[in-house]
Amino acid sequence: MSTNGKRRTKKTFFQADILDYQTFLAENQKNVNLLLNRYLRISIITGPLLMLAVRLGIFQGISYTMCILLTLLFLLLCCIHYALIRREGNAVLAAVIAFLALDSLLLMMNSAHIEIHITWFSVPLLSLLFCDFNIFSIAVVINYIVMSVSLWLVAPYYANLWQNINSAIQYFSIKMGSYTIETFIMVVAGYSLCKLSISHYRELIEKYRILSENKRQLNEQMAILKSMSEIYEYASLIDLDQRMETLIRSAEAGEQHISQQIGHQSNMNIKLMQSVSEEHRNAFQAFADLETAAAALHGQKSIDREFRTAESGWFRAQYIVVERRADSTPKSVIYTVQSIDKQKQKEEQLIRISMTDELTGLFNRRCYDADIELYKEKKIHQDFVIFSVDVNGLKKVNDTMGHAAGDELLIAAAQCLSAAIGPIGKVYRTGGDEFLGIADTPAPADIAAQINQLAAAWHGPHVDSMSLSVGYASHSQHPDADFHELEVIADQMMYREKNNYYRMPGADRRRKTAEQA
Repeated sequence: MSTNGKRRTKKTFFQADILDYQTFLAENQKNVNLLLNRYLRISIITGPLLMLAVRLGIFQGISYTMCILLTLLFLLLCCIHYALIRREGNAVLAAVIAFLALDSLLLMMNSAHIEIHITWFSVPLLSLLFCDFNIFSIAVVINYIVMSVSLWLVAPYYANLWQNINSAIQYFSIKMGSYTIETFIMVVAGYSLCKLSISHYRELIEKYRILSENKRQLNEQMAILKSMSEIYEYASLIDLDQRMETLIRSAEAGEQHISQQIGHQSNMNIKLMQSVSEEHRNAFQAFADLETAAAALHGQKSIDREFRTAESGWFRAQYIVVERRADSTPKSVIYTVQSIDKQKQKEEQLIRISMTDELTGLFNRRCYDADIELYKEKKIHQDFVIFSVDVNGLKKVNDTMGHAAGDELLIAAAQCLSAAIGPIGKVYRTGGDEFLGIADTPAPADIAAQINQLAAAWHGPHVDSMSLSVGYASHSQHPDADFHELEVIADQMMYREKNNYYRMPGADRRRKTAEQA
């Protein structure tokens, strides 16, 4: 807590809005390099500290010149490392510079006969923070080479100290053998830790992506569904026996207590009749009739209907029983008029959302099933065609390039299908990479060819190319098939196209077959 009473905000190490692993990996490599650069800056003071140790007689095997060279070397490597961090795409090279610097420090300390053992393996293990097998491998190789050179340099010195060692080569061989075994153990442990970390981070990021997507959808739907209670535009108390109307709420004049004699319709409804749209006028006139309303309220607490005005939109008219006669027929009612135009707009928007695939903007499976039911109620048109389309290689793109690239393919596929099928029918996204189209065309083969041409011409910022498998089935070619059978025939053709695609050289073999679908 600072002196002014305000809590200091702590800088987060990783961004919280990273939703794919490749983005996380790039950001992580940059942040780890920044952390290593901080260590390098601290290591610059190693030279002056060693000079102090020499001055105090702690270390005898190191000179002031070596300490100065060590300081200058670290200052240079630190500057080079920082410059590489600031340039995009140099994360691996920056990491190599950092490992060389740290290993060089160990080399110079070891050459000064400062005992170093397990510290050699801290540098490769530090590289595990990058969550990258390549960087870990580079760190291991650099460390092993520098460690070998360092051991070779000090071998003569330590060979003279050991009575049972006859030569520097013998000392080097013994020590190098033990270091190699320890390096192998470290590599196995490091590989396992790296693999576990990568798997763990991928899983966490995927879960976070799903949670973020669910949260976004929930917030959007809650914003649509949230509706404040509308204030009644009009409210009146109607005595059906006396045919008296007492206006208790009016949007124009505020609260009133004026009773007026009425006939079969309230004065409020007489005014509303002038603004009700033509399509709802007859229905509103029947609802506004008090005799009809009294009969409809027999045994009911309330009745309401929704109507549209020509200018102000939708409103809800409602009768609420206040008092009944002995025969349970209503004696007096409250009649209200409430604006529901905003609510109607939200309902219509919610219906559109429920029938639309959010990612691609196409219609979804629910809409497809509803449309098929409508088609079943009438005779199949001669040119009726069902298209079945699947994106080739989507799983490989998701696994190797991330979900952002996979989403790019799905959106591009939707655009191609909309351009080809949209003018003559409707396109639906019915699964992850599965699309269906319904159209009226005498030439479905031409539409399929157009889809493939559009897909072949496409390229995006993340993915260079796209391939679609297209199948179709028309009523003219299969006059005895119903809607379900036409869909099956289209699917079978699509899977034949997909199998042909995966037979091509270089295609991803992790294909989805018709049996798996």
